Amino acid sequence: MSRGGHNWKGSGTVEGCRSLDVMKLARAGYLASSSIGLWQWTYRDDTTATIAIVGGRDEVTLDYRFRSGSGDWDSVKQRVPIQWMPCRLGGERPWFICNVWAGGIYCGRRVAKLFGAGRLFSCRNCYRLGYAVQRGGPMDSAHHRLRCLHRKLGADYDGPDGIPPPKPKWMRWRTYSGLALKIRAGEERLDQIFTVGAVRMLARIERSEQRRRTRR
Repeated sequence: MSRGGHNWKGSGTVEGCRSLDVMKLARAGYLASSSIGLWQWTYRDDTTATIAIVGGRDEVTLDYRFRSGSGDWDSVKQRVPIQWMPCRLGGERPWFICNVWAGGIYCGRRVAKLFGAGRLFSCRNCYRLGYAVQRGGPMDSAHHRLRCLHRKLGADYDGPDGIPPPKPKWMRWRTYSGLALKIRAGEERLDQIFTVGAVRMLARIERSEQRRRTRR
């Protein structure tokens, strides 16, 4: 079997490391039969990482090589259980069962994504991964929330403009009105954060000027 390899290029966030989405595997047909295929990630520097996947309804097997830093490559075969749960409106959907041991404790969490932040793929809780927006300031969080709200309306977010995106044809007016109110509130919050930041910046500049005059 042809196998690729990877070493972790992560930065402590879910955005900084590769991930496997169980729904994407299902749509690609890996959970319908014991199919064998390759899964690949491409980085910003155009390098790639590839693993082999042996599919199945009750579990998938990840077959790859791993190395940490500049160490030697190790061959890894990781079996990941799949659990199917019924949906509210009928049918069923799959979940990964995180089956790694972290700190001597078996995880067993039911998750939609696994992350390759180390030798094995596991949930973000095992690797203590955060989101990039959580590592930023209040301004980043406010923009992130507005971006998510715009996405729900099927619109791109390029910054606040004071006008919510138009209602999608398929959306109920009640739902749209609630999202529009949240967008307006989010933009007001963004203005408050900007104002507070500007006031603090002016205060720092004034203190710096006062210290400079005192030294003279």
